[in-house]
Amino acid sequence: MARQTDQREAERFPVNGDTICPLASPVTEDFGPVRVRDISMAGIGLLLGRRVEVGTLLALTLTNVAKSITKTVLVRVTHSTPLGASFLVGGTFNVPLTYQEMTVFVM
Repeated sequence: MARQTDQREAERFPVNGDTICPLASPVTEDFGPVRVRDISMAGIGLLLGRRVEVGTLLALTLTNVAKSITKTVLVRVTHSTPLGASFLVGGTFNVPLTYQEMTVFVM
């Protein structure tokens, strides 16, 4: 299988063990448990149990439990790629994170 070209606007960084995403859903639907795979100031990679249509607007609540930080963001889905029994869903933030906001979830 050919490797896909990375088309992200900004480099993504793996998140730390304290970063969770207790909610990821289109504005009208709950998708259940979601794992954050990586994040940048421009976008995010998520692991979901089902496919999400490209163009869907997701409302995400990102939380770093250890730092008691929670941020709700809107993400426009740019791809939904099968990955074993789950889907890798990538998207861009409607409003980019600041560097300080991003570092809360990666350091």
